[in-house]
This record gives sequence, structure tokens and C-alpha cells, in this order.
Amino acid sequence: MIILNHPFIPAPTLTPIASTADIATIPASHIVWFGYNLQLLRYCYDRQIPTAVYIDKEREAIYANALGAKFVTMGLDLAKKVQKIAEHYLFDTKVIAMLDERLLEKAIEAGIDGVYLTNRAMDGLSFTRSS
Repeated sequence: MIILNHPFIPAPTLTPIASTADIATIPASHIVWFGYNLQLLRYCYDRQIPTAVYIDKEREAIYANALGAKFVTMGLDLAKKVQKIAEHYLFDTKVIAMLDERLLEKAIEAGIDGVYLTNRAMDGLSFTRSS
């Protein structure tokens, strides 16, 4: 299981962005992270920029996988549905449930690829959405 945002477990750093202009401001070793935006996803795909995409619909996971997202992030209930789709269609994209660390067992039971622990530092984290 992938565990993101834990202080003792090494993992890739997801850095929230709102636009293509923000990409130039983050270290190349970070993964850009944004709310589902097909144009921004295509921009990153064309430039081979590693991405994580916050989604709230199953179909968004299909598009994010098709455009090479490394991770799709979402709440646990949606992650359970998307994980089944990911296994059926053999996604390269990993399904990440955003949840409090106390709910980790729920993600384990559901067989989710990974978690982003929301009870760790998330100051100012928000996503703007665009189709």
C-alpha cells in the first residue's frame, strides 16, 4: 500500500497547483496535484509532468488514467468504486483514498492502492475544478 503524507514514511511529494504557471514554481522531483481539469491534465501529459488528480466522479478516473496520471485522489467511498474499475481495466494510475489515519483499516479492507493521510499537515489545501 502506498502511504502519502506521513512524517516517517518516505513517499513522493504532491504539490497542489491551480494553473500551468504554478508548475514552474515547484521542484522537478514533486508531483503536481490539481482538481480534475482535462486541459491541465493534457498539458502535463504532453510534457511528461508527473500528475496527481483529485476526482469526484468515476469517469474522471478513466480520463486521468488515459492521460497518464500517476495518482487519482478521492474520498474513501469513491475510491472503493474506482479501485474496482482500475483493477478491471488494468490502470497504470494508482487509486489513492484521502482519509484520516484512524480509517486506514477501511482502506486496507477495501484493497485500495494507497492513502493520503488527511490528519497530517494540509494547511491551505483546496482544489478549484474545471471540466
